[in-house]
Amino acid sequence: MKNGRGQTGYRLGILGASNIAVPALLEPARHVETVSIAAIANRTFEKAAKLAETYQIPYVAGSLEELLQLSGLDGVYIALSNELHTEWAVRALNAGKHVLAEKPIALNAEEAERLRMAKEKPGSPKLAEGLMIAFHPWQQALKSIVDSGQFGQLHRIRTRITVPAKDRHAGNYRSVKAKGGGAFADLGCYWLQFLQALVGLQPREIAAQSAFDGPEGCDWTFQAALKYADGLEAECLTSFEQPFRASHTLYFDHTVLTIPDFFRPVKGFYKIKIRHDLPDNRSTLCEFEPMNYYVSQLEAFAEIMSGQRTEKLEAVWERVHIQSLIMAEARQHRVYREANRNWLKS
Repeated sequence: MKNGRGQTGYRLGILGASNIAVPALLEPARHVETVSIAAIANRTFEKAAKLAETYQIPYVAGSLEELLQLSGLDGVYIALSNELHTEWAVRALNAGKHVLAEKPIALNAEEAERLRMAKEKPGSPKLAEGLMIAFHPWQQALKSIVDSGQFGQLHRIRTRITVPAKDRHAGNYRSVKAKGGGAFADLGCYWLQFLQALVGLQPREIAAQSAFDGPEGCDWTFQAALKYADGLEAECLTSFEQPFRASHTLYFDHTVLTIPDFFRPVKGFYKIKIRHDLPDNRSTLCEFEPMNYYVSQLEAFAEIMSGQRTEKLEAVWERVHIQSLIMAEARQHRVYREANRNWLKS
């Protein structure tokens, strides 16, 4: 189907009427001419119907299964809770629909393998993970700075992604262990995608720890560190209980660069800056025009559906694998710590 400018138009359906569906798809669709929202489904029909009325979505399906069988849809956006992303992505691919799945696309290597096998079928539709920061030019600009060597060698990267939970995420999948809850599953994927784009994800050593003292034993604060063969160290703190912050700080031989508040473009069209962060130099190195992460993501998904942009799924499988290793390391560290504590008490 062509739009008024002769461009191919894609009709999307939404699986899940969660809060993320509005900023991640419904609002951005107003800015992306090649995409229209044609249907929505949710396990609670009334919630889907309310969103459909607010955003003039033509059709409310009676179930998630019914939406996948609609012949007029080119693709779907999966806005379900974490443990359902892989299941419904596979179902959608098997139903012949392109898929944009909210992050994390898979919680472990087994889920990633299910997706990989679904993608290996001849004529498989396109698949993309909704990691919205990946579709903004600031990451490639920063990589060019690192690769140029203009500030010497990069020695250390410190990342902090802390988003305090309202009411400890009561009634939210983030506070349910069986649904992929916890801070690292929710926020750590942003760190890993950033590292992957900047320096790759082939660390020599992995360290991780958490008290796992959130609801149902979820990690409420999580610390992870990767050490690379060239000596580079990358550290990350994710938390649902510390004050809000989303920043990357990079330590070079001759300067320190920071990307402050890199989450801001999720809320609208805002600038991103790469700044020097030295006591005698707080100047801006790069500044990008106001952009909205989710608009950029939806534009990229349209290009993936059309074949203009590659899916880069090997990078997705790599992130899932590393994230699983990091989580396993934290759980093992906790077991060792508790065993040592019990031994000291005996």
